[in-house]
Amino acid sequence: MEHSKIIELVLWEFRDNVNIQQGKEYVLKLNEFVKMQPGFISRITSVTKEGKFLDIIYWSDLASAKKASEKAMENEMTTTIFSTMNEKGMIFQHFEIFNMINK
Repeated sequence: MEHSKIIELVLWEFRDNVNIQQGKEYVLKLNEFVKMQPGFISRITSVTKEGKFLDIIYWSDLASAKKASEKAMENEMTTTIFSTMNEKGMIFQHFEIFNMINK
């Protein structure tokens, strides 16, 4: 397996008209786009009982992560889903991995 060098972290909530189940369905639909992107390694998404979502995406390099973000902003399916997310309070950031330990 390719080693990840970059973590993309996204923390958000959907707008009030989207319930948690709908939000989960949107997240799963985004997998179709994400898994096809060069440099993609894996994605983990979780949700609190209050409906706050956390997305952690592992990338091989920062250039691939940024290119995927650019492509997502030009894709009709992804931008439609993004429009259901509440941008207020959203956190989107890339981190360079410098330490990883597994059991």
